[in-house]
Amino acid sequence: MRNILFIQADQLAARQLHCYGGGVESSPTLDRLAREGMRFDRCYTTFPVCLPNRASTLTGRSPGVHGLINGRTVLRDDTPCYAHLLRERGYRVGGFGKFHREGTSSPHPRRLDDLGFDEYVIVEDDKRGPYLEWIRDEHPEYYEMALGRLGKCQGYLTPEQEAMRARARAEVFGPLRRRTKYSHMFPSPFPAEVHDTTWITDLGIEFMDRHLDRHADAPFFCQVSYVDPHDPYDPPGPYAGMYRACDMPEPLPAEWREQGPSCMEEQNRLNCRSIRDEAPERFREAAALYHGSVRFVDDQIARLVAFLEDRGLVESTTVVFTTDHGDMMGDHGLMAKFVHYDGSVRAPLVAWGAGVAKGACEDLVCALDFFPTFCEWAGVDAERLPPLEGVSFADRARGGESEDAWREIAISSNDMQSVVTDDGWRLTRWLDRDAGQMFHLARDPGEQRNLYDDPAHAAKKTELLERLIGVGLRPYNIPQYRGLPAAKQNLVMERGARI
Repeated sequence: MRNILFIQADQLAARQLHCYGGGVESSPTLDRLAREGMRFDRCYTTFPVCLPNRASTLTGRSPGVHGLINGRTVLRDDTPCYAHLLRERGYRVGGFGKFHREGTSSPHPRRLDDLGFDEYVIVEDDKRGPYLEWIRDEHPEYYEMALGRLGKCQGYLTPEQEAMRARARAEVFGPLRRRTKYSHMFPSPFPAEVHDTTWITDLGIEFMDRHLDRHADAPFFCQVSYVDPHDPYDPPGPYAGMYRACDMPEPLPAEWREQGPSCMEEQNRLNCRSIRDEAPERFREAAALYHGSVRFVDDQIARLVAFLEDRGLVESTTVVFTTDHGDMMGDHGLMAKFVHYDGSVRAPLVAWGAGVAKGACEDLVCALDFFPTFCEWAGVDAERLPPLEGVSFADRARGGESEDAWREIAISSNDMQSVVTDDGWRLTRWLDRDAGQMFHLARDPGEQRNLYDDPAHAAKKTELLERLIGVGLRPYNIPQYRGLPAAKQNLVMERGARI
C-alpha cells in the first residue's frame, strides 16, 4: 500500500498559482509538481468558507448533510471520516495544522483521535492552543508578541497575559496595521522559523520520520494543513518584501456594478472591509503580501518533497495538494471569499508521486471526492465505506477516464446556491431575492458578461435552473450515516469514533 501525503493551504485560489496561469511566479515547487504530475483544472469547493468545506473534505458529505454551514457549528465526533477507514486499513494517520472542525468563537478542540487520527497537533487561525504554547516554551522572547496576535479572548487569558496582549497590540501590531492603512495586511514581525507555517511543516516531517523509525512495516497518511495564505496577509521576512505591489496583475473589473445584481454591493461591504475605499492601490499591496505568503507556503512544501526524496519515498508515496477555497484578491472589486466567482470557488488540485501520471484533467472535481479517492488508494473495500456523495479521482490521477465523472456540481454559501456544469457554465441564484448570475465559463473565463437576464439565453437559464434544483436534491437521495442500521454503523465505525 502506498503512503499518502495530503497538503492543504487555506484561501489559495487556483487562478493565483503560476501553474494555473497566474501572473505571479510565487509557487515554483507546486509548479514543478504540476508539471511532473496531474493537474486538475476544474476542482471546486462545496462551500467557499473554511469550516463547511473542510468538513465536506473530511466526511465526503455536503454541508446540508454534515450540518456545518457557518462559523458557529461543530463537526460531531460520531461522523465517519476518511481517517477512520485508513486507520482500519492499517495506516498510521497523522494530522497537523488547521482542521477547523468548529468555529473560532469558542475554545478550540485539541483532539482529532475521535475523527480517526493517531497523532495530531491542531493550529487554528488565531493560533491559540499548541502553537502559542510552543512559542512560550521554545521561543519565549516572542511570547508577548504572539499573545498580541489574538483577537477577542473571551476571558481565558490570565490578567498578566491580557496585559501582555494589550501591550503587544498597541506597540507592535497597531503601528504595523496603520502603516498599510488596512488592518488585514502587514509584514509579520515574527521570523520565518518561528511562524506557524514552518512549525506545521516541522510537525509533518517529524511524524513521517518517526513513522519510518517505529512503524516501517505500515503505510502512513500525513495531513499537513497550513493556515496561510489566509488573511491577514502577513508573511514574515524575507517573504514580505519579495513581491512589489506595482508588479501585481490588474484585478478583473467589477462587472456587477453595471450588470447587477445590485445585492453584490452588500457582498462588497462584507468582503472588502476597509480596503474597498482605497482600491485598486490597496488591492495590489494586499496581493504582493499574499503572494509572499504563497511563496512561504511553497518553500515549506519544498521541504516536505525534499524529505520524501531524501528518504527514498517518492516511488511509494502519493502527494496531493489542494486548498479549502480561494481568495478574490481584488477580482470583481472583491476580497476574501463567500461569493461564487472563480477566484473564490475554484481550488488547485495537484497529484504527484506513486501511481500518478503526467498531464492535466478537465473533468469536474470537488471537495466531496477526496474521501473516496484516499480510500481507493488505500485499498479499502467498497462495502466498508459509509454513504458518500463524492467520486474518486484516482483513475484520472493515473491518466485514465471515469464513467462516473460529475456532469454538474453544487456550490452553496449563505443565501447563494450555484451549479457548475461540465460543459462550462455557472449559474448562481440568490435564495432570498429575485437575483442571479449566469456565465459561460468556457467562453468568458473572467466572468465579465452576466447572461442571467439576457432574453437570448432564456432557454439555457431554464435548463441551468432545473439542473440547480437537481444537484441540490442529490445529497438527500443518499442515506445519512446516522440513519443506517446499527450493524452498518458498527462496520464503519468499530475502530473509529463513538456511536
